[in-house]
Amino acid sequence: MTARTGNSRNTVVVCNYRPEILVALFNQDAEVCLVLDRVDQRYRSPDQQLLDQCAEVYRISTFDSIAELSAVAVDIRGCGRMVAEVFSNDELSQFGVGYLRLLLGATANPLHHVACRDKRLMKELVRGAGVPTTEFRSLPDAANTTALTRIAGELSAPLIVKPASGYGSNTTEKVDDAAALGTVAGGLTFDMVQRSHQLIVEEYVTGEELCVDAVWSGEKALTFVVHKYLKPRMTVLDNGLDGSLILLPEDHPDLYGRLREMHARLNPALGIESGPTHLEVFERPDGELIFSEIATRPGGGWIQYMIGAHHGHSPWSLAVSAALTGTIPPLSSPRRYVGGISIRPTTPGVITHMPTEEELLRHPAMITWHRRRQIGERARCSGPSDWYMFLILGADSEDELIHTCTDAARTFTVQTDG
Repeated sequence: MTARTGNSRNTVVVCNYRPEILVALFNQDAEVCLVLDRVDQRYRSPDQQLLDQCAEVYRISTFDSIAELSAVAVDIRGCGRMVAEVFSNDELSQFGVGYLRLLLGATANPLHHVACRDKRLMKELVRGAGVPTTEFRSLPDAANTTALTRIAGELSAPLIVKPASGYGSNTTEKVDDAAALGTVAGGLTFDMVQRSHQLIVEEYVTGEELCVDAVWSGEKALTFVVHKYLKPRMTVLDNGLDGSLILLPEDHPDLYGRLREMHARLNPALGIESGPTHLEVFERPDGELIFSEIATRPGGGWIQYMIGAHHGHSPWSLAVSAALTGTIPPLSSPRRYVGGISIRPTTPGVITHMPTEEELLRHPAMITWHRRRQIGERARCSGPSDWYMFLILGADSEDELIHTCTDAARTFTVQTDG
């Protein structure tokens, strides 16, 4: 590119294509530099009108390419742009986005962005800040029998084995007998996009699975929402109920207080100062909170739509407002209690049936829905985060919401010819 004159406006760098965040930024009159990878360009059908509003659009092959990201960073710096924020819209781009933030001066610690993806370093830094974590060991090579024997002797079964930089409960297995660790670890099937096959082995934690989705501006949480999975994510392919419900602070004041205290410890440890976060925590039967993992992005699947309904604004529009102004607009909800579920087929094949708009509109608890697939597309049923359709539901009490979500999961189905 040719040299250009300096620009005194604050610039936001957006990584991966997400139209909601681009629209929110343009509505705030922000200058946007957009970075698209091969997946964005081939499969996400970027709207040319949105691309035309960007100050720059950089096209790269992958966010794993240090050479391409370095070139992007050098060009942005050479233009004299002042980068206010770097948004990451995808779990798989977070390593690259962290590197880009480092080159653009948005962070100074080279370990922080790695710690927000690699669960071994993440737990090490969080534990150092005094936050309880699951007991874990690193397993770089699943064929290393010496390491497998040592880990099986040091940890108490049942165990969880998964990629150290995994995502969405994919390639994650429970090991009930430590003697079977080598067989399970050696038999894992990795997604094509999972480039590192190093593993983490953790002790299994019983109890509730909780999440916190928040938007930060400095040390202040502009939003802070606790929600609970209806069933453990490890079991959703067997039990057919995949979803969560928002817990209100007035109903759970002690829980909210303890989770805020946890965040106050772990945020500095991981260099989290702004933007959205998605924290996952176990609550043992005795009430102890155990850190599981955190991502510097909104929750995936149905979660952002559920929280968007709860706030009356999309999580991305709130993150944009927080980044540019340090504030967010007033929040409101159409129903006091809000939950969300994911519905999927039970067998792979071509999709032959999905709930119709008329059926969904007739349901008294329905707030909104979001289709990820259409009739005629092929269903893989490949894992817990293979998405098909999300339903966002409301109720007047927590117990009613649990019943509503359970009933809706039985009523609305996705069917295949398999």
